[in-house]
Amino acid sequence: MARIISDMIKADNIIEESEIKDMKKLMSEYAITHQEMSDARKIRFTDAVNTLKELPIKERQAFFDHIYSIALSDNICVPREALLLIALQYCLIETDRKTDNGNPLQNPYLISCPTGEASFNDQYMVYLESTFDEERNAELMQHFRLLVTITRLCGFNFIYIPKMVEEFRGMNKQYVKDVISYMAPNLEESFIQQVYDRLCDLTTVDFFRNVLYERLQVKALHNTPPSLLINIGTSVVPYCSAGGSVQYYTEFLCIPISSSILTLVDDILGFYQSKVSIRQSITINDSKGQFKYFGFYKALFDFLVAPPPIAPDLIFLGQDMKTGRYQVAFKFDDSKEKKICLTPREYDAYFQVAFRSYKGRTKGLPISCDKYIKPTIAHIKSKISDEIPDLTYSDQYKPERDGNVYVLRLDKSKVFVRAHTHHCGCEYEEIPIVKYDKK
Repeated sequence: MARIISDMIKADNIIEESEIKDMKKLMSEYAITHQEMSDARKIRFTDAVNTLKELPIKERQAFFDHIYSIALSDNICVPREALLLIALQYCLIETDRKTDNGNPLQNPYLISCPTGEASFNDQYMVYLESTFDEERNAELMQHFRLLVTITRLCGFNFIYIPKMVEEFRGMNKQYVKDVISYMAPNLEESFIQQVYDRLCDLTTVDFFRNVLYERLQVKALHNTPPSLLINIGTSVVPYCSAGGSVQYYTEFLCIPISSSILTLVDDILGFYQSKVSIRQSITINDSKGQFKYFGFYKALFDFLVAPPPIAPDLIFLGQDMKTGRYQVAFKFDDSKEKKICLTPREYDAYFQVAFRSYKGRTKGLPISCDKYIKPTIAHIKSKISDEIPDLTYSDQYKPERDGNVYVLRLDKSKVFVRAHTHHCGCEYEEIPIVKYDKK
């Protein structure tokens, strides 16, 4: 609670006497000590909100009302305060969301990612998906101009990757390549062409996995359904620093889309407009053929001009006939391999996670399968980090908990099982895990 109270007071960069009075009132009502207020500076807004999810809904609603009163202590609710209220509303109050068919829907959640002090100052709504959803994309294409218009009127940029890519494809090819060369003068001509091709072939799924998750460290759930991602501001940890470095985290709200995207956007903007006192809109010159270099456009470009990351294949080797050790290998494009040794329990757990992520009747390895599964998975992840510290997209190779199961995020085309074709072990073949049959 203390962190949220502090963030709301500081949101407009002005600390009013009325806000301090309200803070003292809340500290008394919730028995918050001065030491707890000080300790709250060392955690992120996201962490603070997650702890409040354990409270009964009536207590969460009461706390929300108190926080809203702080936002209005000076009779003005600025955009940053309204964004914090949106995060609290969707994470603490609207926690029983369902699809149009009445099925339970993944609840909205907050994500923190380490950033610079002013990495994401603008307000964004970004469409996300971890796998392609044909129906949702058709809806976005149909209503894109309307979505852009209504979000800009409220001060938001609406980002839909296929439309960004469409912009680049519609530009003069040589002009785009010249801009790439200008912004990254050390690139060779052949690599400039690669950057251009990657730019024109980018998909929302690629953007989710490679730009947001890996480059920007926005750790959304790997199986994120069609969702809206909204940046709500920056947390500073520690809040005030007497010495040492100050860490900045950009906070994002991820809201799965339950009905139509127009309905969700309208609900968000309606709530935002009902709270904010200072109205703002965005005016951007939409003239075709202009290369934008700000916000998510810049993040996208910076990712593409970097050397394309090489994700090695993950190969389950089994037990080495000479040493008796169980091993997995990370095989790179130059055929070089880096191996790690696992205990029999660790190897079996790692293999079961991979196998069930791609072939099992139920996606992933249930956490109930073994009472030691949690420490076993922790050891596997630690060994990967310690023994291959420079592994590209390392999180995709580590088992990740998703609800009541452990899964792998790595693309199934990158996972193999090495099977020996002769008893001597001198010949073998690498079988894609989706085609591997356990015996």
